[in-house]
Amino acid sequence: MQVVLVKFRDKVRRDFPLTEAATVLGRHSECNLRVPTKDISRKHCEIRIDDDGVFVKDLDSTNGTYVNGDRVAESKLNAGDQLSIGPVSFVVQIDGMPEEIKPADAKPMASAMVDAIEPDEGDTEQILDLDDLELEADEDPMSAVEAILDHDDDDEDDEDAV
Repeated sequence: MQVVLVKFRDKVRRDFPLTEAATVLGRHSECNLRVPTKDISRKHCEIRIDDDGVFVKDLDSTNGTYVNGDRVAESKLNAGDQLSIGPVSFVVQIDGMPEEIKPADAKPMASAMVDAIEPDEGDTEQILDLDDLELEADEDPMSAVEAILDHDDDDEDDEDAV
C-alpha cells in the first residue's frame, strides 16, 4: 500500500511518502518525521500502515491530532482525509487516491495544521535536524522545514545528509 501525506504551501504541492509500517511525527529528534515547532508535541502522533489499512494514533499530545477537523485519539485514515497536527495540515493519499488534490483540500478545518519531511528512499528513519542551519528564532515552522529540505537538496550527494 502506497501512502503519501500531501501538503500545500503557497499553492505549491509537497508529497511526503510514508515508507515504514509505523511513522512517528513530532518535534523530538527520535521521531521519524520531525516537525520543529512548539505547537507539536515531542512525539505527537503515529501513523501505522498494515493489512487492515492506515491508522493514526495520538500519542497524548497537548494540542491534539485531528482528522477532518475532529480531534481523535485513534482513527482509520481514508483516501482524501485531512490530517492536522499543530499548525500543519496534510491530505492523505492512498494508492494514488484521490488522484487530484487541490490547495483548498489541505486548508485547515480545525485549530490545527500539519507538515512533514520528505523521506529519502531506503532510509528507515527520517529526522530533520535544525542544528546545521542558521534559522531566525521567529521563523515560521514551514520556513524552517523548507530550509532543511533546501539544505538537503544542496547536500544530495552526501550520504550523511538528512
